Amino acid sequence: MKKVFVLMAIAAMALVACKPNNPDDPNNPDKPDQPTYEQPITIDGSFDDWAKLDASKVASAKNVDGASHEALKLVKVYADEVYIFVYFEWDTDETEWVPGEDHVPFHMYLNSDGDSATGGFSDQWSDACSDVLLEGSLYDENGMASYDPGAYKWIAEANGSGWGWEPDGENILASGSGLCSGAGVPGKYEIALLREMWPLGSIADNFSIGFDIQKNWDTVGLLPNGEVTEDNPSGTVPSLKVTTVK
Repeated sequence: MKKVFVLMAIAAMALVACKPNNPDDPNNPDKPDQPTYEQPITIDGSFDDWAKLDASKVASAKNVDGASHEALKLVKVYADEVYIFVYFEWDTDETEWVPGEDHVPFHMYLNSDGDSATGGFSDQWSDACSDVLLEGSLYDENGMASYDPGAYKWIAEANGSGWGWEPDGENILASGSGLCSGAGVPGKYEIALLREMWPLGSIADNFSIGFDIQKNWDTVGLLPNGEVTEDNPSGTVPSLKVTTVK
């Protein structure tokens, strides 16, 4: 009888040893553990976490002296598989917020498919390949607010110029969708764009992006920018290239 008990104990120990350990999904023990996503940037208007990123994986652009519109001073972009994070700084003297008069419009122009042969808007970037415009404001009637843009698709000639976006009111994604969130203080701001809500289905791993800030709907700053010269009277340069971190 003692021999039988010993054999039963050995069998029980073997069963425990062979049982897969998957605390992430106890209902599917054979499924490998999945890594937990940790959001690298918290959208709270405190920017210390940007300094913790690997600088080699952050795309950035600074204002160039002699550019046509200089109110945007710095922009940084960090993209992972879940979010696209944006940080930027601007000159508040050129974009003074007046309650009830102006909400300081801010635009993001994305070449979301990564294809330089599609999209347009050569007015501000020489590669003219933006396929979606995000249009929102940094303020509401009470002060600084969360960035909550509407999305507009480029519908004019490929690599064309002019305001070739969908007619006013016919956006492909309305403001308030939850695509973006933002927070900041006057002169500094950060945004998170949730990739799974992108209205065109997905954003390429390698894409490009441009930005402008306005006062009373007139552009006062844009990035990337270039110096105005005889050879480049508009100071246009290509949009900022971004590689997704995986």
